[in-house]
Amino acid sequence: METWLNTLFPWDEPTSRLYHINLVMALLLIFIWSFFWIRQKKSKLTFHDFKRVLRLMIFNKKYWFNPSTRVDYFLYFFNGLWKALLFFPLLSLTFKIALFTLNSLQIFKSNDLPLLEYNFSVVFVFSLFSFIWDDWLRFFHHWCMHKIPFLWTLHKVHHSAQVLTPITLFRTHPIESLMGVLRNSLSLGVSSGVFIFIFQSPLTLWTILGVNGFGFLFNFLGATLRHSQIPISFGFLERFFISPKQHQIHHSANKDLFDKNFGVNLALWDKLINTLIYSYQVKKIQLPKKSF
Repeated sequence: METWLNTLFPWDEPTSRLYHINLVMALLLIFIWSFFWIRQKKSKLTFHDFKRVLRLMIFNKKYWFNPSTRVDYFLYFFNGLWKALLFFPLLSLTFKIALFTLNSLQIFKSNDLPLLEYNFSVVFVFSLFSFIWDDWLRFFHHWCMHKIPFLWTLHKVHHSAQVLTPITLFRTHPIESLMGVLRNSLSLGVSSGVFIFIFQSPLTLWTILGVNGFGFLFNFLGATLRHSQIPISFGFLERFFISPKQHQIHHSANKDLFDKNFGVNLALWDKLINTLIYSYQVKKIQLPKKSF
């Protein structure tokens, strides 16, 4: 029960996009976006303008409670229970993958090689490569969910959302949810095995609140709003990083855009396979249903 509750209400879990600090930052970004959006419409700002925008964007009952979001909430709770039931059976999977990785790398071991000692710079660089490895896995997983017919039958549950809210992130088929858990175990297991092989020491990463610092920063800087109606663009930085608006384009009612912007954080992978599209290239994002 405790595991299930922690899965459902991850307000104190730094790895979650629903972590309370990430939610506070998302609200701040909404305020900033609202300021510039109103300035485009009017030269003079009033408190009434902000109140109206925030009522439409956040405090809107129809936005949070409608047929689409009811499915989101159901799958959020169901998959939370599903993950909790799998927690203990899969608890040792990351360790087993790390051990397999370490044993596989032993063929490259040589007594002539000095034992490397690590400092902050080394840990920082290794953390960066661990983040890149994890981001590529997420990209490849997402790409497979679109390109393999059987997997698309699962993933289209996510794309059936007619209204995007932060809870839509968890609108996944239970099998896809399980695949996400396995992917995370693979990511951390391989990183741990490589680190132990190189430094003969338990995995040490550059972290913020116990989370890979790079992943935390991306969540902190707006990842919560990827599934939302707030079209935040990164401008020229979209050549390097996927913005919330780019992911909203991926959810467009235009099915041709389903196969664009597969990336989670880095734009590199989409750029390599020519699936990257910038927010300025799509003037208006048409979702299946207007939420306000």
